Amino acid sequence: MHVPQGVQDAALLAFEQALQRAHLRAAPERAAHANPGATGETLTVYERGSFLAETLFNGTGLSLLTTRVGPLSMQAVVVLTTRTVNDLSRVIVSMVVGGEVAPEIAREVDAAIDDLVARGVVVDGPGWARAVDVPRESLGHPQTAREHGIRG
Repeated sequence: MHVPQGVQDAALLAFEQALQRAHLRAAPERAAHANPGATGETLTVYERGSFLAETLFNGTGLSLLTTRVGPLSMQAVVVLTTRTVNDLSRVIVSMVVGGEVAPEIAREVDAAIDDLVARGVVVDGPGWARAVDVPRESLGHPQTAREHGIRG
């Protein structure tokens, strides 16, 4: 999505809070080897769950009962990037791991967008798309995220 540059920080805060409501936490260690300068983006990475919990839930069928039980939750990695394009900030919220929790995360991000719009922020752009449809040069693209060590 695109927001005016003057409200970029407010938009980022809204999306960070949305991701936290979806039980994600900042994961700077996942971004440690990434080079956002190569893509002209700023980068923050969020995660929840673990591979062990994912295996346990999927292997036992518990994923049908719940997608989150504290730190034992379905795994997700979300990349939040911004990039200046003309007078706008392009903001990408992209799930690069964890399709099982996509509806929960999308619901929270949608609520953040609705809140921004209600406060008079103009939110524009292509809207929702699959992560693989994010521009390949963006760290929000799953392949690029893997190449930069974000997906592990």
